[in-house]
Amino acid sequence: MRGILIGLALALVFGPAWAQTQQQRDWCYSDTATDDQTIDGCTALIQSPQESPATKAEAYDNRGYAYKHKGLYDQAIADETQSLALNPNSAIAYNTRGLAYSHKGLYDLAIADYNRSIALKPDYAHAYYSRATAFEMKGLRDPAIADYRASLKINPSLQDVKDGLTRLGVTP
Repeated sequence: MRGILIGLALALVFGPAWAQTQQQRDWCYSDTATDDQTIDGCTALIQSPQESPATKAEAYDNRGYAYKHKGLYDQAIADETQSLALNPNSAIAYNTRGLAYSHKGLYDLAIADYNRSIALKPDYAHAYYSRATAFEMKGLRDPAIADYRASLKINPSLQDVKDGLTRLGVTP
C-alpha cells in the first residue's frame, strides 16, 4: 500500500512535467512556429518519457534546426548529435549539423557531415548546395562548382544555387 501511495504522489508531482500539450507538439513539427516555439515544443517532447526514440530523434532534429536558425550553433550541434545517436540514418540531421559546423567556420567537419547526408540520400539537393558552399568558403572552386551543378540538376528552382554559381563566375 505504501508503494502505491508513493507512486501516486510521484505521478502527481512529476506527471505534469512529463506531459506535453497538443500546442507544444504542433510547434515542434510546424513550419510556421517561431524558433522559440519550436524549441519549447520539441523540448517538451524530448523530456517526455512516453515518446518513442524515433519521435525524440525528430524532436532533437527540429530543435537543432531552430537553434541553428537562431545562431546558437553549439546547441544545434549538440541536438543534431543526439538526433543522430537515435537515428543514424537521418540525412537531414547530418545536413543541419553540417550547417552549424559551417557557420562556426569548421568546414572540414561540415563537409564530412554533408558527405554522410549525400550518401544516405543521393537526391538531397540541399546537401549538395551546403557542401558546395563549404567548398567555396575553403577556396575549393572546382568541387564547389560541381556540387552547385549537382544541386541544380536535382532541383532547378533553387535560386541560392544559381547565385553560388554566379558568384563563382559560372553561368547557371
